[in-house]
Amino acid sequence: MKTKTLEEEYPQDMIFFKESIKENVLMSDGHEIPCYYSKKQGNFEKTTFLFIQGVGPGVYSWTDFWDELYKKYDLVVIDSREKPTVNLKKKGECSVNRMSLDILETMHYLKIKENHAVFFGSSIGVHYIAHCIGQGWIKPKGCFLVGPSVAPNHPKISTKIAFSLPAFLLEKAGKYIARRYLRNKIENVFQKKVYYDRLNKIDVRRWKQCSKVRHWDSSDNLKKIECPVFIFSATEDRYHNIQNARQVGQLVQDSRFIDVPDYNFIHTKPGVVEYTNMIENLIEEIDSK
Repeated sequence: MKTKTLEEEYPQDMIFFKESIKENVLMSDGHEIPCYYSKKQGNFEKTTFLFIQGVGPGVYSWTDFWDELYKKYDLVVIDSREKPTVNLKKKGECSVNRMSLDILETMHYLKIKENHAVFFGSSIGVHYIAHCIGQGWIKPKGCFLVGPSVAPNHPKISTKIAFSLPAFLLEKAGKYIARRYLRNKIENVFQKKVYYDRLNKIDVRRWKQCSKVRHWDSSDNLKKIECPVFIFSATEDRYHNIQNARQVGQLVQDSRFIDVPDYNFIHTKPGVVEYTNMIENLIEEIDSK
């Protein structure tokens, strides 16, 4: 019996992904960063969402939400260097500072004005956004954060031991740890298949190259954010800790904590329709100030 592909088993419209412009944007250090963007309104002259994902998610994790957001706003999705979509050179930098610069340089390349920019960050992507703002590089219109934390979450002891191993042992140990984590944490939906597929194609060199991200603390950067920040989290979210999200809210000057039913509400239909309407109302609230 033929095994179904992800597209066959979990059909999605993927309108934004199909219709967006796909481009590798050249950074100042010579690396090319994949970027997907729409320009339905011309030249980003109105509210434009810049979307920064977490470590694990790929196209399948967010495409239903992207499609809904795309109906109302220009949308820019920027991949970060720890992802396999980026051709990271052997001595290429993979740090929070460098990936924050990637966001800034992409904005300059696309000529997006900061008063039109709205950041949407998920999980570890929040750290890149916070650093970009905390360093005073940009003052966006607002920020929407999903599953944020002050510092990246990972199994600290087991991860520390694993990263001290040679590459061939790290690959075996890392896959074992990751499989246990996925088995206990990830719901049995399309995202789980994406994670396992990536795990089977793991690049240990990239793991080590981007390891500094694991030690990052965004406390100082979060305190410097002055724009309106909306933090979404759900009590039933198995991927992120709701207390970590509340700690982020305590550090941001102008923040609001918003409960959503569950993790799937902001990722898949039909929840994403209501979720996008919620975001549209919050944008109107920002504009009215």
